[in-house]
Amino acid sequence: MKIRPVRGTHDLYGDEIKKFNLIKNIVSQNAELQSFNELQTPIFELSELFSKPLGDQSDVVLKEMYTFKDQGDDLLTLRPEYTTPMIRAAITKNLLNEIPLKVYGFGPMFRRERPQKGRYRQFNQINFEIFGSNDVMSDIEIIVIADDILKSILPGCEIILNLNTLGERDNLKKYKTILSKYFNDNKNKLSEESRNKIESNPLRILDSKNENDIEISNIAPPIQDYISNKSKIQFEELKQGLKFNNIDFVINHKLVRGLDYYSQTVFEFKTKNLGSQDTLLGGGRYDGLINILGGPDIPGVGWAAGIERIAMLMEFKKNTNSKVHIAINNKKFVTHLQTLFKYLKNNQISFYWNYKYNFKKSLSKANQDKVKYIIMMGEKEFESKSYTLRNLYSGNQNEIKLDEIKNYLNDQS
Repeated sequence: MKIRPVRGTHDLYGDEIKKFNLIKNIVSQNAELQSFNELQTPIFELSELFSKPLGDQSDVVLKEMYTFKDQGDDLLTLRPEYTTPMIRAAITKNLLNEIPLKVYGFGPMFRRERPQKGRYRQFNQINFEIFGSNDVMSDIEIIVIADDILKSILPGCEIILNLNTLGERDNLKKYKTILSKYFNDNKNKLSEESRNKIESNPLRILDSKNENDIEISNIAPPIQDYISNKSKIQFEELKQGLKFNNIDFVINHKLVRGLDYYSQTVFEFKTKNLGSQDTLLGGGRYDGLINILGGPDIPGVGWAAGIERIAMLMEFKKNTNSKVHIAINNKKFVTHLQTLFKYLKNNQISFYWNYKYNFKKSLSKANQDKVKYIIMMGEKEFESKSYTLRNLYSGNQNEIKLDEIKNYLNDQS
């Protein structure tokens, strides 16, 4: 048997895990600044948690969920998305007694879809949610923090916010009926995949990538014709709020979200740097979802972003200059080596040793890693209770005492 990773999964190591941790740090800093509390949920839930709110005919439920029976005959699902588990946690932990509740989280999600660039069957996701406010300011806040995070992680990357409103649920229900009739009238011109969505989820046809579907969708009845005045006013307030925060956006009336629970505001941050898989972050308002899941009838708004896709665009430079390599040429100097280890740890100085008692191999490794400094210990250093610190960029070296190392490095930086 050949050992291999499961298709659609990947390991994180080296620069990739450093990118992952940097993203987490930036997200956490922004969350704390705006008083979002971290919420982590289990990676599997009872399957019924997802089936109703996601819609029985959604791609996620029909094709992509990892569902299984456990030994107690419970039907369980590895979480395919994060919003519903967060709502479940908020309900069961009585977190909705004081609203608005602002939460965020990281974690792995699972969908059995076709692996492609930046998309995996186990992937890591960031979610931000605000439960309990229908004020347009909550829509603005949730988009602003998304914009702040993306700009911090990807400075200089061309990202554009796509914005739309689906109107209230009654508006949306009426529009879906009209859209189904329109697509039925043009059924023969649609792809097979879109034909299967005419009755169950006609909105999803609007963002099909099939050329024939796009041509038919471009002359479909526009959603804005079926939106209430109240929704139009809220949408104008949202646009004004984003302009006030210097966030550029485009109105995209074909923008819908893939899950059934969205209404009112929907948005996606897109980039041209990832080909057809151009969405980095997406979300919107889901008024009514919390009530569907057994909680109070309160609104919600939020977004999700795939960490792997964001990491693909990161320009990550190794910070090797701060790491000090160590070279020792004889095992009998190991006590001298351990004294150095203890000093470097106590002074928060990053170090590396290759477990080889050989100057030449240690120097070769240090040059390969492009580090600036190496500390060497041989007979002379052992006798004088000192250390030789060499600058590999300049070639200069000095013999110094242990307690002088930190100041020497600081003076040279």
